[in-house]
Amino acid sequence: MISSVQSITFLKWSLGSLIATVAIWLLISFYLAGQAASLVFLNQVSWPSVPKSPSLVYNQSWNQVTSSGVTTNYSIWEMQNPKTDQYLIYLHGNAGRLLNFYPALTARFNVISPAYPGYSESEGKPDVENVYATAVATYDWLVAKGIPESKITILGHSLGGSPATYLAKSKPKAKQLVLINTFSSVQSMCIRSYGPFCIFTGGIFNSESNAREVTIPLRQFAYPGDTTIPFGEGQKLFKAFKSPDKTFTELSNKGQTHSWPDFEVIMRQL
Repeated sequence: MISSVQSITFLKWSLGSLIATVAIWLLISFYLAGQAASLVFLNQVSWPSVPKSPSLVYNQSWNQVTSSGVTTNYSIWEMQNPKTDQYLIYLHGNAGRLLNFYPALTARFNVISPAYPGYSESEGKPDVENVYATAVATYDWLVAKGIPESKITILGHSLGGSPATYLAKSKPKAKQLVLINTFSSVQSMCIRSYGPFCIFTGGIFNSESNAREVTIPLRQFAYPGDTTIPFGEGQKLFKAFKSPDKTFTELSNKGQTHSWPDFEVIMRQL
């Protein structure tokens, strides 16, 4: 028979093990939550060089964004197409040579592309709040120049899909939202790698939550071979959108990478 002393000893050991396990889980979870936002911003984007490339005409403007009481100057790249009155706000991801993307985009639109705080020549450091605020400030900057909201398309690529979705929720008069190779939330991405340790990352770039309030038309693109953001992430996000006019297009794996989608194919479908 197990004596009462042995039972108490066993209970103490079990309780101690449980407390230690929970403590380790909390430490790892808090660490991931603290690091998740900073790990999101890898900043490997290649921006247009100055002097200007002869293959593309573009201008660099400046605007201000205020987030958490801090005002920051950020740069805006403008690529004009005098043959159209349509505008596209391109919200970039962490990688890719933007100069290679712009020709396909400007075939259909005047392109406006802000550099988030800490990217390119923009001041400050990026965080969720000021990236969202930069997207909104750029939209408002364009409207202040006299551009009708009905002529503004919002495009988010990869990381840029989150501020694009937030912007589409905030600006229900925009023409449409276009998403390419993006995720449902940082927490969802985290769970794929770290499982239960991602409990405290729910507030970081939660596109899935914002998608439920988007009412403008949605055109979403992803390809099954994406090894950076799994194809299922895009499908999960698409299901969250309540827009009555939405389409999800599966892109061919041929010639595609996460950072180098075939914008010519995408533009033909808008």
